[in-house]
Amino acid sequence: MSINSIHYKINYKTDAKQNKPENIFKEFFLFDKNIPTNSSTPWQPLTDVYETPDEIVVKMSLSGTRAEDIRVVFSDGTLTITGFRSDTSSHEKICFYQVEIPYGHFERSIYIPKPIDTDNIQATYKDGFLDVVLPKTQQQTSKTFSIKINFHQ
Repeated sequence: MSINSIHYKINYKTDAKQNKPENIFKEFFLFDKNIPTNSSTPWQPLTDVYETPDEIVVKMSLSGTRAEDIRVVFSDGTLTITGFRSDTSSHEKICFYQVEIPYGHFERSIYIPKPIDTDNIQATYKDGFLDVVLPKTQQQTSKTFSIKINFHQ
């Protein structure tokens, strides 16, 4: 058996395995990369939460979301951010080759483990990022507060 015939047999086996109907089906019809299976289920934006000596900062990636479609609420030690991102593309979608950007309703609740000065919480939305600054305090409050978002262009 020559080297050329071995090479041919290896390629043939590989090609035959790749061309099975179930593999073709998986490749073209089953997208399992971050696509919500139920459109009524909210997606969760990517979020960073970190602490400085004086505050806790929550930074959320919300590119493509209008500021008026975002709601921020602090209640009983939990920061909840909800909203809606629409697909504003004007192109007709005939066939998807890759789908990774989530659209629709989103919601993220983050437990804040320290007492917060609820009167001085600030939220800013700029360049696709929502920054919520929660100043730390010594006393805990159990009220619910809706936070106004400052929009910067």
